[in-house]
Amino acid sequence: MELCIIIPAKNEEVSLFTTIAEINNVLLGQLNFNILIVNDYSTDSTVLVLEELAKEHKHLNYISNANKPGVGNAIKFGLDIWKGDMVAICMADASDSPYDVLKAYDCIAKGTYDCVFGSRFIVGASVVDYPTVKLFLNRVFNNLVEILTGNNYNDYTNIFKLYSRKSLEEIGPLISEGFSIGLEMSLKSFKSKLSIAVIPISWRNRKFGTSKLDLIKNVKVYFSTLVSCLKNEK
Repeated sequence: MELCIIIPAKNEEVSLFTTIAEINNVLLGQLNFNILIVNDYSTDSTVLVLEELAKEHKHLNYISNANKPGVGNAIKFGLDIWKGDMVAICMADASDSPYDVLKAYDCIAKGTYDCVFGSRFIVGASVVDYPTVKLFLNRVFNNLVEILTGNNYNDYTNIFKLYSRKSLEEIGPLISEGFSIGLEMSLKSFKSKLSIAVIPISWRNRKFGTSKLDLIKNVKVYFSTLVSCLKNEK
């Protein structure tokens, strides 16, 4: 089975070399995969970096987001054109561990699960340098979602997840334009009664560049997405 790793990238000229190197170091020779990077209206040298990476790695392709700007729109654009049997969504800042990609891939490749959700907050998980305020708000919101939905999952807002092609067809169409796409995809997967594996993952805060997450703005968007998804369940 072929895995496609979709990576949205906005002004990630400093991080991309490290991110791709780490993915290749872990996955090459272990599974059949391709990488699709979606440039999300970068204003730095991200495109030049992508050109260089594409020349160096035949399994890497990149394209510019033709939707409106936003990580959710970039991911949706990638989901319209990806190739393979399952897709992993990872961030460009090297915060996600390729070892977790490998572990999640096995869960789907064996035919046991439709999708795999990573959690940074269960036994066996690891979190490094999570900013205190963001961590507090993360736990409050994700625990609230877990209570309201009754689903045994506590990291809805984490975008790192793997989906079979079939599962993506079940949860579409997606409407989130920003970071709330992780929440939307999670909620719709549970609503569709897909077979979901929850695994502990490792996460580390970015070493280079700046976060694209506007905390105040996205709190409002997360709540809006949550309310919308809960309404649709009734």
